[in-house]
Order: sequence, then structure tokens, then C-alpha cells
Amino acid sequence: MCKKIVVALFMVFGLFSQSFAADKGPYEVVADTTQELVKVIEDARGYIDTDPQRFTNEVRRIMDEVVDFQSFARGIMGKYGSRGYYESLKTEAERAQFRERVIRFTDSFKDGLINTYSKGLLGFNGNRIEVLPLADDVDLSGSVGVRQDIYGERAKPYQVVYTLRQGSDGVWKLRNVIIEGLNLGRIYQNQFNAAVKQYNGDIDKVIANWTVAPQEVMEKTAE
Repeated sequence: MCKKIVVALFMVFGLFSQSFAADKGPYEVVADTTQELVKVIEDARGYIDTDPQRFTNEVRRIMDEVVDFQSFARGIMGKYGSRGYYESLKTEAERAQFRERVIRFTDSFKDGLINTYSKGLLGFNGNRIEVLPLADDVDLSGSVGVRQDIYGERAKPYQVVYTLRQGSDGVWKLRNVIIEGLNLGRIYQNQFNAAVKQYNGDIDKVIANWTVAPQEVMEKTAE
């Protein structure tokens, strides 16, 4: 089952397009751009064998527009990316090192996701996708979860919940994903914490050796 869940996971990070407007709510963002993603995938089938980099570039463009990579990455870093930890640092040199590490990890995390999921997106085979409307009384002042059902071989759809938050510019951006009850941000945070132990607290080594390996991590979590 994990393999099928991962196929659904591949849908997550390619979900959104650049056609964003500040007046779109989280539901509209997900619902409108799901259709555009399907078209991008269908178009890629005509050139992927001869120009795979073109598709990767399309995925990068799409993800750059909607994923709040730095917030996502800082959440994965836990205390090492937190505001409280930053404010506890005594010298400007320490704070500069903190900022530089956040930037390096964000870039590594972003590149890993894009390279991994641009390949996985091609596994989508036209399954029916349904985005569920938000409740009338949903609180839009903080993070909002938008549920998406992906229908495949089994009778029960795979459930994906996208966590979005509105930025100061009014645009809703992706900050986390939950797939069949598995919290992707938490899974990656566990991976980061395990690496901190492996490298005896050397955060620079953790960042230098970071890899995106969702299938292995998810399978271990699901055991």
C-alpha cells in the first residue's frame, strides 16, 4: 500500500500553478490548479523521452510559486530552525551562521523534492481527483487544511490533506502535507533528527548529506 500512497504523494508537490491571486482562498488554489497540473503531465508525455529537463523545469516553476520552502524547511529543522533558537544566540556571527544554514538546508530540501517528484509525477495515470470544499465556519486566520481525494485501484480513495497558510501578501502557500494520516513534515523532521544524532550534532554535516527519501522513510513510519 505504501507504494500507492507514494504515488499520491507525488501529486502533492506538483499540485499548484503560477496563476495565483491574493483573492483566492485555499480551496480555490487547490481546486483550480489541480486541473492545470493534469495538463502539464499530459503534455509532458509528448516530450519527456527527448527532453526530460523541460518537465523538471516546469515542476520547479510550479513549486516555486506555491510552496513556502523556507517555512517548510525550518519546521523540519526543528529547534535548529526556530525563532527561539535564533534569538538565544548571543553573537551576530552565530546568528549569521544560523541564517546561512537555513538557506543551505532550504535549497537542499527544495532541490531534493523537485528532482524526486518531477519523476514521480509521470506515474499519474488520469485517476479521478476530488477536492473537498471547506466548511462554512472554517477559521482562515491560521493554517488551513484542504482535503483532496485521489481515486485509484481500490474502492476507497487516497486522502491527501494540504496545509496552507496565508502570507503577508495575501497569497496562500503550502507548508505541509498529510498523506493517509502520515504527516510529511513530521516524517522529514524525524529524518533530520536522526541525522543530527548520526553526525553528533554537526548541523553542517546533516545539511551536506541530506537526501529526500520519502518512500523509505514512509514505509518505516508505517510499520
